[in-house]
Amino acid sequence: MRPEPSIRPAHAGDAECIAALAIQVWLDMYATEGIRTSIAHYVLSEFTTKTFTQVIGNPSSRLLVAEVAGHLVGYTVVNLNAPCPAPEGPSVELATLYVSRHFAGVGIGSSLLSSGRNLALQLTGSGTVWLTVNARNEGAISFYEKHGFVQVGATHFEFGNERHLNHVLLSPDA
Repeated sequence: MRPEPSIRPAHAGDAECIAALAIQVWLDMYATEGIRTSIAHYVLSEFTTKTFTQVIGNPSSRLLVAEVAGHLVGYTVVNLNAPCPAPEGPSVELATLYVSRHFAGVGIGSSLLSSGRNLALQLTGSGTVWLTVNARNEGAISFYEKHGFVQVGATHFEFGNERHLNHVLLSPDA
């Protein structure tokens, strides 16, 4: 049995571990047919220590990490000033929720989601958040539906010359 995760705000010293975890999770999920130039370019340019240091220092964002036995196993990013693309949606976005596949299914994602929504509630007075999820990521869609999220629109995630359909989901009222 694994120890309970601790959830805490990230600090600048976490940026390198967060970048490595982000690459691991993203590649596990989206590079299922192997690595091609567009994927390599995206992960190596987006998931950097510098990028996460900037997110941690951005007053409009909050980054929470999940640790188990001193090891980073997941994280979530909450953006406070990110208007939802759906009409009359909230302005708080759950921009990222990543958990290492080695720790999937043991409640870490649920803990991070709950912590992110609680943070939104504390900072804005509403725990309602929106997010996007790849339309082919059935596991994530099922996870969010289990937590009461509903699809309210669609958008596309773009990298390189590729466009990938994403669902826009909205959480229930907190």
